[in-house]
Amino acid sequence: MSSLRDDLSRWWNRNNDDSPDVKKGSANGINHCRMINSSEFWALHDLNFSIKKGEVVGLVGANGSGKSTLLKILSRITEPSKGQVKVRGKVASLLEVGTGFHPELTGRENIYINGAILGMTRREVTTKFDEIVDFAGVSDFIDTPIKRYSSGMTVRLGFAVAAHLDPDILIVDEVLAVGDLQFQNRCIEQMRAMAQSGKTIILVSHQMTTVENLCQTAFLLDKGKIKLKGKVKDVISSYRKLASDSHGPLNLRTERHGNGKYKLKDVILYDQKGNKTSSFVSGEKATFRLEYSGKFQNIEEMSLSLGISTSEQFRIAHICTKIVGFKIDSIGNKSFSVSVHLENLSLNKGNYRVTTFLDDENGIIVDWVSDAFVFTINEGDFYSTGILPPPEQGPLLLKYNFTS
Repeated sequence: MSSLRDDLSRWWNRNNDDSPDVKKGSANGINHCRMINSSEFWALHDLNFSIKKGEVVGLVGANGSGKSTLLKILSRITEPSKGQVKVRGKVASLLEVGTGFHPELTGRENIYINGAILGMTRREVTTKFDEIVDFAGVSDFIDTPIKRYSSGMTVRLGFAVAAHLDPDILIVDEVLAVGDLQFQNRCIEQMRAMAQSGKTIILVSHQMTTVENLCQTAFLLDKGKIKLKGKVKDVISSYRKLASDSHGPLNLRTERHGNGKYKLKDVILYDQKGNKTSSFVSGEKATFRLEYSGKFQNIEEMSLSLGISTSEQFRIAHICTKIVGFKIDSIGNKSFSVSVHLENLSLNKGNYRVTTFLDDENGIIVDWVSDAFVFTINEGDFYSTGILPPPEQGPLLLKYNFTS
């Protein structure tokens, strides 16, 4: 149903624009009298591809590149303006986890309703009911109305229902980026098991590690077109380069995930002398200062993680405040900063990317920024011998001794 304003706008455009491009039944097959204005925007254009049975394909690309639109078309939720899609087999889509949940009904009742929406029979839901509840980890609250669930519990239950479908083709859109870290790992293992069982899977995710681990091939979408398709490592490498070229300042970055209570606004790097820098020397000290700001005060403790990867996106280190027992307490503040001190940079010469992950005490993502910043390691006398192995031999440098 449209608003009166929309109807009047369509009527005005239809009766006052005499150009042939806005006439009903134009060559491109679009009914222009239903358009609010005379401009066109193609979310997808000139796509031509096929996916074989049992293939696991990843769709990567920036926000707005057309990934979700493509999945909706493949799922028969949205009809294409032109062209056709041929799908053979039973399709299940995980585009919106928890869609169809009624807040007044219990978790038990919502499992049956959600299962029906996703195409499961009542008998199938009953057979898999205990597995679904166990997977979601909500057995103590299964007869409690959904409105009393936390957002994380609702997400877990929604994915648990969807994860126990038995389709020929599974279409997944970014649902692996929700919930706490432990549940995410459980979801990934479930996806891996489905992939190994011969199911055809089409996955959209901004988590490149997940895509690389689960998928065999990948498509890179850019501005509604397939820019590249092929081996997953090659596609991810091209996407990383494209993303690096398009990244702007952190405070303007839109390629991020989380509830947005706080956002990473700036990162300042200091060398061992306390000077601002963008590069370090092997074996020396380094400090990363991460500055966050929010629109309102947060009342929960938070934890910060940093994932350090090579320029080829090979993860080599993971730094987490939980491991060292450090909690971020931002009560009473709309901004805070965290400094990460590295006593000895045991890295070989090269460029390194850092992904930042801020989550609250319940494991809910607050701000997740892939490739938030990059730093460079210059060659130093790490072993006090004047000799270092070439970078292609590996990124890590370890202190060691030989004895006989």
